[in-house]
Amino acid sequence: MAFKMDERFEWFLEQFGKPNKHESVSEETLTHFRGKLPDRLLEYWEEYGFCSFKDGLFFIVNPLAYQSTMETWLEDRGIMEEDTYHVIARTGFGDLLLWGEKNGNNYTIEPRRGVIFKKGGDAKRIANGKADEALAGFFAIKSPKSSNLKDVDTDKPIFEQAVEKFGTLAPDEMFTFVPAPFAGGEQTFATVDKVDLFVQLDILAQFSNREIQDIHGLTKLAFGG
Repeated sequence: MAFKMDERFEWFLEQFGKPNKHESVSEETLTHFRGKLPDRLLEYWEEYGFCSFKDGLFFIVNPLAYQSTMETWLEDRGIMEEDTYHVIARTGFGDLLLWGEKNGNNYTIEPRRGVIFKKGGDAKRIANGKADEALAGFFAIKSPKSSNLKDVDTDKPIFEQAVEKFGTLAPDEMFTFVPAPFAGGEQTFATVDKVDLFVQLDILAQFSNREIQDIHGLTKLAFGG
């Protein structure tokens, strides 16, 4: 059956541009995730493969490749007991975007901050058989700006400067800050390095608190109280 574009993913592509396919998705992988992840996501996989956008600013990924890393970050946090989660996308700075089979995009792992950020999720729509609609909403709110990070000293976006210095990101690479902000480093272009994605994520998981944080926690950090 021919791929049919939907308005929300069309909007996503207008923001991020044409994807670079890194890996075609096998029938075995599609069969493995059918009934676990939204059908619409599998259709994107069939059409575009596992791919990157804007030199690696955003990736649509194979969850199987990230399973071990995700489990390292979520271990002993009670999250894996509440739902079955899969990494479906990530940013060039190593943020892992999780999709729960019951809850949707309820968590994002943010390695530079050493936290697991809890969102509202989409349990109600998924329970009502609208997982594809929830997934469309996931992509609709993504933008190059929200996937990028700003230099705390200059307020300028960091990713484009990093690509100019280090080159486009490969599927197994990420940009990181040395040292990581949670370890006393600063989120500046001056501290950026290009590193092996999985090695770096495992290192950051070992040295961070892996605290579960939500919007209320961010507000408290920003304004006190």
